[in-house]
Parts: sequence; structure tokens; C-alpha cells
Amino acid sequence: MLNTLRLSFLLFTLTFLLASCERDDEMLQQPDFTIKPSHNFKIESTYDNGWIKSAQYQNIDGSPTEVFEYYENGFIKSAQVYASYPQQHLYMEVSRSEDNLPLESTYYRPDGSVWFTTAYEAGLLRQKTVVDTSGTTVYAYQNGELVSTTFTNAATNSISTTTYDRATNKRHFTVVAGETTLFDQEYPYHETMGAGIDTQTQAPLGNPFGAVESFYLPLYQSFSKSLSWQHDADPISMMLPYRLFDTFYNPGNYFATQFTVATDLYQAVIEQYPVTENGVMMAGGKYEAGIDRLENSFAIRDSLSKVRQADPERYKQKYGDAYLHKVGYGKYFFIIGAVRNLPTDENTQQMIKEAARKKINSLTQEGVELTSEEQKLLAKVWFELKFFSTLKAHTHGIVINSLQDYEHALQEINEADDAVIQLQYKSVDNL
Repeated sequence: MLNTLRLSFLLFTLTFLLASCERDDEMLQQPDFTIKPSHNFKIESTYDNGWIKSAQYQNIDGSPTEVFEYYENGFIKSAQVYASYPQQHLYMEVSRSEDNLPLESTYYRPDGSVWFTTAYEAGLLRQKTVVDTSGTTVYAYQNGELVSTTFTNAATNSISTTTYDRATNKRHFTVVAGETTLFDQEYPYHETMGAGIDTQTQAPLGNPFGAVESFYLPLYQSFSKSLSWQHDADPISMMLPYRLFDTFYNPGNYFATQFTVATDLYQAVIEQYPVTENGVMMAGGKYEAGIDRLENSFAIRDSLSKVRQADPERYKQKYGDAYLHKVGYGKYFFIIGAVRNLPTDENTQQMIKEAARKKINSLTQEGVELTSEEQKLLAKVWFELKFFSTLKAHTHGIVINSLQDYEHALQEINEADDAVIQLQYKSVDNL
């Protein structure tokens, strides 16, 4: 069920404190806008105005941490992002168009193998392909909407297919091995309590529970985070991953890419900001309306456990290795203010960053205006403020150019019904 409680406009209105640490003597200095290489920053090429065309950040030994290209207008053209744990490896690669639409992305495992790829068309999802030793799952989309998933099981050579029909609120699930249909069942469009999944490929499968009982716990909890500088544009602390499995989560020193297969909003953000120069400014709000929890009896779970033990491989074919145990409802939003092509001079950097902070304040609250000097500083770099939320229209962000833009985006999320913001799963080992 969807909770239809609505939040007041004030609940998701954040107050951002103005920074007042600028020194008059610093503002009077002649700014140096040149971008220079250093021991951990290598510039491959630049545009005529001095902005970066291609460059890389690197470790002391010269191994890359981020390799990237910008278009002349400052948007990301491509990026390769590396991690040092459990060893130095490429884990994320993205490419985007000159008007900042996603083109394609690839995510890698530490051993260098491809984990999953994403292809876009006109900025919308077209296909995701997730590869694992257990099998391959292909997610197919039309106009950005999921229409089917096809899971090819490597061990059994069976094919599990789910087709989605939003208009009739149904999804059709089949399992076929050769010429034999092993399973054929129709379910509600949205996954319900007990729905099974393959956690390795995140392929949604059948529901062994049938009719279920659940218990809804209202939370009515709101959280907000004031504007602050973050090292990376990583919104994971402000949002909930859409699918959360019963496994240990350790983000290491890089983006939480295990959530990108199913959490389109998270993927959209980190692919827009794979590289940040001296961080980004972030703020946001989160509202958790409640949690619905599976309450089926021990007798039902014991019966399913016996079915699984009798033929574990067949059970996994139909229902996977985890089942939906909790569904969380609510909404959240966040803003990201990013600056690119920052000059190397620290004093000039600081003046630009303070001007960027003040610019965000001017776009999110009444009565704040930039001086002509601050406007000139920001004109020397690439600056953008974007608004993201659980609304589908906000998945790739709304550019905020005025206070009215910000207030309109806030109003849209405040007036929207609460949505499913997280599906939590339990391992079938717990049956």
C-alpha cells in the first residue's frame, strides 16, 4: 500500500547559512585563474580559454584514480574512475553527450571483468545487462520504462522472463528450459511481500508465499542535511538504496556501486558527477512515512523451507535466493552544487567557492544577491545547481536557475504521494 500523507512545504525547506569568512584583502587581490598540473594532477589538453579538455588525477606512483574529459562547455564527456581496494582497479566508466545526456556506462569487478553495462537512448534507459557466474540478466526499457527482464541461468541453461504491463498493473513470469515450461505465473506489477529475487543479478523472480499477511509500522520521520562541502557527489547518506539485500555493506573508498543496478537515481547522480574538483556542495531532506513488514506464520515458512530442501536448484530457478521482507515508503530530495575548472591558486579557489556557496543561497532563499565581483568570479568557472528527488521527473536532476525553480521543485515533491523508497530482502536460508 502507498501512504498518501503529504508533507508541508516548510518540512522540505532548508535554511542555508551564509558563509562570512571572506577577507577584504583577499577580494582585492588580482585573481589567478590558471589551471596548473601538480604531482597528483596531470593535464593532457586544454581549451583556448584555459579550461580542461582532458586530465587525470593519480597516485604518487603515477597510477590513475580518475581519468576524465570535459566538453568545451564544462560538461563531462567521459570518465574512468578507479579504486584502490581490494587492489587498484577500474570500477566505473561513463560517457555523456555535450548537452549532458547519458550515453553509456560500464561497471567492473576488482578482477577486471564486466559487472554490468547500461545503454541509453535520448537520455533514457534502453538496456541494462548484468553479468555474473550464476547467469546474465538483461533489463529492456521503452521510453525509459522497464518492459522486461530476461535471466539466463548458467547452471541450468534455463531462461526466466518477466514482462511488465503498467496499464493492467500486471507482470508475467515464466521459466523455460529447452522446450519445457517449468513455471508460468502472473503477479501484480509492483513486487509484493515474499517476492523472490536472484541477488547476484537482481533478476526479479516468482513469489512462493502466495497470499501474505503484513504489518505496517508508521514512522513519520523527517531528516534534513544543511548545505556543506562533500569530497564526492555521493548522495547515499541522503537516500535509501532501492533494493537492500541481507549482506554486509562496506563502501570502501568509492561510490556504492552495488546499488546502481536497481537504484536509478543513485546511478544518475554518480554518472553526472564521477569526478569532482575540490568537492561539491550538497543538502537535502528525507521523509520516511513507514515500513510494511512480512508477517507470515512460521508454518508457511517451514513449509517453504521443506520445498526448498527437497529440490534447492529448482527452487532457486523459480524463486531465487532471497525474498522481499520489508517495504519502506516515503520520499527524499537533495541538491548538488558543483564547480568545475577551478584554478590552481588557493586564494582564487577559496573566493570562487565562497561565491558558489552564496550563489546557492541566492537560488534557495529570499534576499541574497551576489556582488558584481562575485558574479565575475563565477563566470570564470563552470557552475551548476541541480535538484534531485524520488519523483521520476527529477531522476536526472532539474537545473535550478532561480529561486522560483527551486520552490517549484520543492512543491512538486511535497505534493507528491509517498512512494516505495526501499525493498528489503531476507536470504532464503532464513526460511
